Amino acid sequence: MKKLFFLFVILFSGLVFAQNADQKKILEDSQSFMSMFQKRDYDGMLDLTHPGIFEKVDRQTMTRTFKMLLEGNDEFKIEILDPNKNTFNVSDIFTTKENTKYAFTTYPMKMKMTFLKEKFDESKKKTVISMMAVQGMDAKFLDDSSLEMSKQAMIIALNDKVTGNAWKYLNYDEANPLYVSVVPVEVMKKAKEYYADLLIKQKANAN
Repeated sequence: MKKLFFLFVILFSGLVFAQNADQKKILEDSQSFMSMFQKRDYDGMLDLTHPGIFEKVDRQTMTRTFKMLLEGNDEFKIEILDPNKNTFNVSDIFTTKENTKYAFTTYPMKMKMTFLKEKFDESKKKTVISMMAVQGMDAKFLDDSSLEMSKQAMIIALNDKVTGNAWKYLNYDEANPLYVSVVPVEVMKKAKEYYADLLIKQKANAN
C-alpha cells in the first residue's frame, strides 16, 4: 500500500511539474504575442499563430490584414496600449479525446482609437459607446476625437500534430470563420464555457 501511495505521489508530482512548465511557456508566449501586437511585429505574431490558419489564409494576406487594421489611414489611427503583464492568467492544461492539449490565457486588452477628421458631440459619443458595448467592449471618449476601448480578451493555446506538438495560439473569437475552422469542437465548447464563467465572476466581483 505504501509503495502504491509513493508511486501515486511521484506520478502526481510529475503531472503537476509538466502543467507548471506548460503554463509558464504559455504565459511567456502570450505576453510576447501582445507585446508584438503593440509593436506591430507581424512576423513574430504569425510565428506564434496556429499553422492551421495558413491552410485557409496565406501569411502575406494575414500581414496585410493586420496592417490595415492596426496602422490606420487618413481617417483614423489605432494604438494598442501597453498591457500589464501581471494581469495575464493561464488556465489549467486540458487534453481532448484526440490528444490535443489546450489552455486559455486571459488578460484585459486596451486600445486607443483617434479619429483624424471627425469630432463627436455628446449624442454621437453615446451612439459609438453603445455600438462598442454590443461588441463586448467598454468604451469612453478621452476627448471629442479620441476613444479608449477595453475588453477582457482570451487567447487559446493549442498543442497538437499540426503544430508539431509545440504551443501555438489563436485569439478567441467565435464570430471568426478561421477560428471555427481550426479549433476542435471540444475545445470551442470548453472555451465558451470558460470565457462565460470569467465574465460572470468579473461582474460578481464588480458588484
